[in-house]
Amino acid sequence: MFQGPLRPLWSQLSLRSLLVHTRPNEMLGAWVSGCSHPQRINAVRRAGGSLLLSPDLGFLLTRCPRIVVRAAAQPVVLDADTVIQWRALQVATATPYLTGLARVEAMFPGLQTTTSGFLVPVRKRSPEEVLALCLEEGLRVTGSRIVYVGEDGRI
Repeated sequence: MFQGPLRPLWSQLSLRSLLVHTRPNEMLGAWVSGCSHPQRINAVRRAGGSLLLSPDLGFLLTRCPRIVVRAAAQPVVLDADTVIQWRALQVATATPYLTGLARVEAMFPGLQTTTSGFLVPVRKRSPEEVLALCLEEGLRVTGSRIVYVGEDGRI
């Protein structure tokens, strides 16, 4: 079981240690910090598998069936579909107390309140749709970002 927040791999990590996770004819994504742009590396000894490095996790999720991320200090391989299920929009609001919280929770099933706003799972609706609904309902949004929560629900 994977717990805790998803983190990118360190750029100092050996590529050889990542290539062992590739499967034949598969492009394995690796979320790497310090990488300026996506880079593809072919794993010659692994029957045509390759590794796609990128600092953009969203980019990798649309191109690779499995992704290598960091869990504590160790690389871990996760299915892209699993990681997509953990996507949430973190919304910061102008006030720590949300008026009409019950109404907001009804609009966004699975909503979690935080000290500065709330988290909304974005499995079935886009972040843009969530923000548009916030505007329609008069919620004062001061910022937002995509985060990935693990099975335990922590950012």
